[in-house]
Amino acid sequence: MSRQQRTNYGNREIDETGIWTQARQILRDFPDENQELMPGLKWGSVYQLYTPAFWKYQYVTNAFPDHNETHRLSGSIRDEVVMCMLGGYGIPSEMGIIAYDLLKKNGLLKPFIDFDELYAALSKPMQLLNGKKAKYRFARQKATYIHTFLNRTDINLIPTDDDLKLRDWLISVKGIGYKTASWITRNWLRSERVAILDIHLLRAGVITGFFRPKYNLNTEYLNLEEQFITFCNHLEVRPSDMDAIIWQYMKKNNKLALNILASIT
Repeated sequence: MSRQQRTNYGNREIDETGIWTQARQILRDFPDENQELMPGLKWGSVYQLYTPAFWKYQYVTNAFPDHNETHRLSGSIRDEVVMCMLGGYGIPSEMGIIAYDLLKKNGLLKPFIDFDELYAALSKPMQLLNGKKAKYRFARQKATYIHTFLNRTDINLIPTDDDLKLRDWLISVKGIGYKTASWITRNWLRSERVAILDIHLLRAGVITGFFRPKYNLNTEYLNLEEQFITFCNHLEVRPSDMDAIIWQYMKKNNKLALNILASIT
């Protein structure tokens, strides 16, 4: 093979020359791996998984569109809240989206909706993308939270002009804590002042070195959030996008991350 490297995908031939040329140009600007990114944390090698340099490379090669709607999942802040409430701990992202689509299709995402209608819809087996059916977990609990939210008297007064005010308002909603409130805020306003500290980002932080191995998320959320944002600022990346990139990568490589964690903690 000549210097013009090619890879076959089915009947298509992809020229990799441009890809590697771009990679070399990017890597040329990276600091030495022994240089400190921030006190106590070196850049590390771009070729080593989970180093700051590795994450920086993932960031510059996976750019997001430069507009505020980049991370939005729905067309209104009210729907965005419900969408995120239907996801979260113990619920696969696919199931959360299917549940949201079901409620939306049946016209159940409106103020002063009846609880029984919400609960009945969430209780029925749902069709997955693979054709199988599955039950939505926590149907009664989530129906209660969504019903309470949609029946708030200030449902039309959600402060969407300021990210921290929005998150504070969301935390007052039954069933929403800092993580979900930050998720909604990041999505809707592309906020760079909040972080979605889910298990994937927390694991990445411990492996990379911007989080310590032992922490209490319930009492230290804002402190950990500040540490992540500080890491992103030193890396010169948008926290909102870096959060999404880390989440996606860690989710796909969950077993590998768990093995690494087991060896260092």
